[in-house]
Amino acid sequence: MIKKILFNYYGLKELLDFLINTSKEVYNTIKPIIGSSLASEVIGKGAGGDWTMRIDRLAEDVIINSIKKQNLSCIVVSEESGIINIGSKRDFYIIIDSIDGTTNAVRGIPFFCTSIAISKSNLIKDVCTGVVLNLWDGTIFYAEKGNGAYMNDKKIKTSNRVLLEDAIIGIDFSKAEESIVNRLKPLFKKIKHIRHFGANALEICYVASGLIDAFIDIRRVLRVTDIAASYIILKEAGGLMLTPEKKEINSILEPTQRVSFIAASNPVIYDEILKNIKK
Repeated sequence: MIKKILFNYYGLKELLDFLINTSKEVYNTIKPIIGSSLASEVIGKGAGGDWTMRIDRLAEDVIINSIKKQNLSCIVVSEESGIINIGSKRDFYIIIDSIDGTTNAVRGIPFFCTSIAISKSNLIKDVCTGVVLNLWDGTIFYAEKGNGAYMNDKKIKTSNRVLLEDAIIGIDFSKAEESIVNRLKPLFKKIKHIRHFGANALEICYVASGLIDAFIDIRRVLRVTDIAASYIILKEAGGLMLTPEKKEINSILEPTQRVSFIAASNPVIYDEILKNIKK
């Protein structure tokens, strides 16, 4: 387990461990209602614009309460509740997607996660710590800037595969406009192994661990809260997350901020993907 002292003036010597323990608490709390009618009860609309289900709120409450119990002073950016100021100093950010893949969770499909990240500013480029936990089986991915990425305490790295014909590529084109589908058509013809499991943060962690070779979402509908934690995990595993214009993602950490990106295991396969996406 990585043990680094961060923000020690808050009295919390192992902030990464705190995030890991909090995500495990979410896992234990929501597990009894996975796939139940209680989980899918709609209780409002989140700050990100989607309907909030009871399982989302239950998971978020666990995280917020855990932050408050540790007397942290921070700005919370949550997909459900929006911007929450906790404490008086508030000089760092905690970014929450309490459940990514809610549809899978309420149906009992075993691929959904909780995602928690820490940033030194309100920009994704300053995310320094991230945890993504698979809420079905407890598999946990985590990273801290400069210390590598891990899956269940084992260091991970991205794949070195460079041929699209042999690669496994995740693509989210759910509700994509026709123009987006047309841009992706050459890829559909080129790639033999296309996947989409329904929880984008977890799929990016699969790229980080070498299980798949890239993940693409160019719809510009995915929220920055969905990818904040997996962003640092992927980068620490040796991968890259860039826009289709080869630019670094530098989004503001707000619940309504949308992103468009290609998460790739290495620069060669990123370039191969770009060659097969229409301008």
